[in-house]
Amino acid sequence: MYVLALTIITALLYLAAAGAIGNRIYFGEERGPARSTGLALAAAAVGVHAVLVAETTWAGVELNLSIFNALSLVTWISCAGVVAFSLRHRIEHLGLLLWPITSLAVLTTLFEDPGTSVTRDPFLTTHIVISMAAYAILLAAVIQAITVAILDNRLRTHRRAIGFVRRLPALRTMERQLLWLVAIGFSALTISLATGLGFFFDEVASGGMIHKTSLSIASWLAFGFLLFGHTLWGWRGQTAVRWTVLGFVALMLGYFGSKFVIELILNG
Repeated sequence: MYVLALTIITALLYLAAAGAIGNRIYFGEERGPARSTGLALAAAAVGVHAVLVAETTWAGVELNLSIFNALSLVTWISCAGVVAFSLRHRIEHLGLLLWPITSLAVLTTLFEDPGTSVTRDPFLTTHIVISMAAYAILLAAVIQAITVAILDNRLRTHRRAIGFVRRLPALRTMERQLLWLVAIGFSALTISLATGLGFFFDEVASGGMIHKTSLSIASWLAFGFLLFGHTLWGWRGQTAVRWTVLGFVALMLGYFGSKFVIELILNG
């Protein structure tokens, strides 16, 4: 009952935070709620979510990393980062998509499989934490990419900022934020792959499912190519959006796609 209450409260707080920020962007500063209202609700959601993660994922001598708990952990890290950086930078618009997604992810933990767990080995735990952080940062990046695509399309269609677009940061600022998120996520993913090499060789030796690591490497190459292209040829806009989405899809198929097949289809 305690976990159920935490789950519902967390989901509602995230939805309330998204609603507050959405109303502010849509109606403007004069008629919408204060920016601090949405951030306060989001911070409260992140706090309660942290307790929920501790109860469902990190409790006991093992880590419960079922697909739903893993989704909850990744989105919690992403939300915590967005709230923290929103205190100094205007990136709270990411919450319009991120917080409802997180609300749904939190609710899915009610269906988690208690049998999916891994030993709390220090090296493995470090690898998992870095990997989850990389997924979380790149989740924020792909949401930013979607926002950039919408903003760019609106500006191309109407030739000027109208409606809610006027209350978003400038397109160049949004593009810089996107590439900044990709660079940080790429760095974390690089460390994750480096720390996971031992597990990769174990999978090869045992004939395990190595496509998970292969797709992660493909994602790493996509994000690296985007950063290389931006540095060398000045890639931005729709080109940056396409490479970000491509890299993120490969990454999610590698990890969550594999878990979905194994946990929900083969063992369902």
